[in-house]
Amino acid sequence: MPLPTISLRGLQAFIAVYEEQSFSRAALRENATQSGMSTQVKTLELRLGTELLNRDRKQFTLTPAGQIVYREGQSILKALHATEARVKELRAEVAGMVKFGMIPSLTRSVLKAALDAFHADHPGVELSLLEEYSYSLMRRVLDGEIEFAMVPAGDLPAGLTARFVARDREMLVSRPGALPGAAHLSPVSIAALSGARLIVPSRLNVRRRGIDSLLQAHGVHLAETMEMDGMLATLELVAASDWMAILPSAICHPDRDGRARQLNVIADPPMSLDYVIVEKSDAPPARAAQLLAECLTRHTHDVLADWDDLRGIAEAEPVHSKE
Repeated sequence: MPLPTISLRGLQAFIAVYEEQSFSRAALRENATQSGMSTQVKTLELRLGTELLNRDRKQFTLTPAGQIVYREGQSILKALHATEARVKELRAEVAGMVKFGMIPSLTRSVLKAALDAFHADHPGVELSLLEEYSYSLMRRVLDGEIEFAMVPAGDLPAGLTARFVARDREMLVSRPGALPGAAHLSPVSIAALSGARLIVPSRLNVRRRGIDSLLQAHGVHLAETMEMDGMLATLELVAASDWMAILPSAICHPDRDGRARQLNVIADPPMSLDYVIVEKSDAPPARAAQLLAECLTRHTHDVLADWDDLRGIAEAEPVHSKE
């Protein structure tokens, strides 16, 4: 069988340049020189006898041949990494360091139980958690700083793939008694926010677009808004003032008793978001990281299942006004 003309170094360089949209950033990512990356891509194109990248001033786009090489190249590199990982697993127990990321919505309610269970099964694995918002976490996965991240579903940068984890619902969070006529855990309409002071995530947060669109579509006029990406700080401010927030039910799980904060299911219309695990398209996580991701997924399901008793409540007539 003749040897292929495509080299792995050339394939990696081509994929990195397209995903980073820059030879210099691709060189940093691959721990190489800019001239070396350029040479690898040019050599790959010469060997294939066709251009793979359209080089415009502001961006690189893929030619038809480039689309094939990019798509198939990701699969080839991922398969090679997976083969190496499986061979290592034959001669070693699950161990090592796993670097991963999670959004604050999940760390408050899911993390402790998941880590307790994971450490009981895999005591030889060390963990390093980075808690940030989805945009930053996806960038860190792409740069190889962390192996995977659990984030809300949204637009994925080139070079990442996403696996569905679970669907969550959004809750209106306020101090107890802030919504007359609406008991804790009862359904409310988005119209109940008319005239309210609402804390919203920054525009880099993928949830912001959905919140803004819904408020606009239903003609909800707020008295005041404040951008805040600190979810724990948001929860503390809501409990101590007349500010309200729309937050995923996962982060609200410890407040099910209603003592510090009142929770109301947004039911008209219902608001939801999906959680996904993102990882590099061309490099599957190590076995320890895969097991951790599976453990976090199971415990996310457990936390969200605790809200199943609200399904019947959410079907009741929602409160439409604060008055």
